[in-house]
Formats: sequence, structure tokens, C-alpha cells
Amino acid sequence: MKIYISASWKKRILVREVAETLRSYGHEVFDFTDPICRKNHETPPEMFPERFDPSIHKYREYLNRNEWKGAVYENREAIARSDLIILLLPCGIDATADWALGIGMGKRSIIVGHPPKGERSEVHLWADAMLDEVKDIIPWLEYNYMLFV
Repeated sequence: MKIYISASWKKRILVREVAETLRSYGHEVFDFTDPICRKNHETPPEMFPERFDPSIHKYREYLNRNEWKGAVYENREAIARSDLIILLLPCGIDATADWALGIGMGKRSIIVGHPPKGERSEVHLWADAMLDEVKDIIPWLEYNYMLFV
């Protein structure tokens, strides 16, 4: 199965661990943190420390960076090739947007974890499953294998 992991860059170590575990079960995994998976250069937030400020930036100009364009289009292609999107919570808007794009493309999805206290997103109900912990992913996949055949 082809799997796309969507998460915050802050969870890069966990993303790599999940990807390696899934690969050990024979799955093909796009791990946005792994340079081996990417054609384009990775773009962790610390590469671009200047945060958007509408008093000094025009949003379209602020976003108009080749590094960001390459990354988001590569992510979109990887999502299109995937059978399953895994969203690791908590995360930011970019990870959620990647997950939602997969939903819009008709991909199966699971959400692992929960948002911070006081936050919620009802669209998470679109997921095929909501799991409490990363350790629940493999058992869920094994039990629900027929969804992907």
C-alpha cells in the first residue's frame, strides 16, 4: 500500500519512526522529512524564520518562493499516488490541508492523536478512523486491509 504521512515538522522524528515501521511491513511511504523521498529540497520552517506579517508583506509575494512551490506540488503528487493518508495530530494548517486534499481525491485516511486542548475540527469526521496512538496504526491496517484491495 502507498501511504502519505501528513504532520507538523515539529514531529519529524515521529514521522520518520512511523515511516520506517510502515516500510518494515512492506508499505511504500512518502515521508516529507526524508530527503530520499523528495525530488525537491525539504523546507522545514527554520529555513524561513521570517513569519508572514500583513503590515510588511503581500501574501502572494511572501509565498512566491521556488522552495515552497516545489515542496507543495511534490506533496500534491505524492498524495495523488497514495492509497492512504495518515494525519498525525496535533499539527498545523499545512498538514491538515494535505490530509483534506487526500480526502477530496477520494483517499482513505486515518487520524492519529488529538488536537490541543480547546481545539477541534469537525471535518476530522471525514477520516475512516481516528486512533489514539501511533502504536494503533499497524493493528488497524491489518484489520482493515480489505478496504484497500
